[in-house]
Amino acid sequence: MTFKDMIIDLKERFYDKVTEFDFCKKCTMLVMLIYFPLLIMGVIVAYLGPENFIPLLPDYIFNHGSIRWDRYSIATHWISDLGSIRYTPAPYLYDLAAIFAGALTLPISFYLEHRFIPLDSSRMRLRLGSLAWFWSIIGNIGYIGVGVFSEDRGYFGLHGITSGMAFGGFTFGAMFFGLIILFYNDTEIPKPLGIYGLVGPLGTLIIFGIVGGPFWEWMLLFSIVAWIVPLGLVIIHNGD
Repeated sequence: MTFKDMIIDLKERFYDKVTEFDFCKKCTMLVMLIYFPLLIMGVIVAYLGPENFIPLLPDYIFNHGSIRWDRYSIATHWISDLGSIRYTPAPYLYDLAAIFAGALTLPISFYLEHRFIPLDSSRMRLRLGSLAWFWSIIGNIGYIGVGVFSEDRGYFGLHGITSGMAFGGFTFGAMFFGLIILFYNDTEIPKPLGIYGLVGPLGTLIIFGIVGGPFWEWMLLFSIVAWIVPLGLVIIHNGD
């Protein structure tokens, strides 16, 4: 077997695996079991403040004065502040949450494209499916990058870049999948969810772009979660 044949074989095995219903189901469940507890714990620990975790923190942090002592709040702090030692004694909680969420939703992007965009689809459906898959993958990779390149490791501006990839990718992925759900009747996804996928995250992103601020960044995250979780539950319920 040549090197080229090996690459093709690995690619086919990867695609076959990530488009299996059982694998997608497990990933969807793991997102809920891992991401949300880590995110919630990260917010709670940040809200309690470093003063409640002094025994767990190295002395050099205090010597360099790198900790902010104000209470964490979604109204006044950016999401990414959860990944910085300046705002929380446990930044790894959000870092891991982002990495797990990005990695575990990756198979969902492949599964949706595989299941709802058959190869014999119309040209328009194939184009919408390609765009939905592309932007969803951008969101997956971006969110992994948010965890890897946190505020404390945002070398060369990579944290800002990956944050934009995550929000933009998930938003436009939801929009194009929403269009597919609305235009075609064989996706088994309720039309109201398709409408939300089309306007929910996108509308929140537009408001965030106009108003700005940490609160609307959090609302954007919640709007994306409100798309992904019901979509995953519907897929699990309907089965393969």
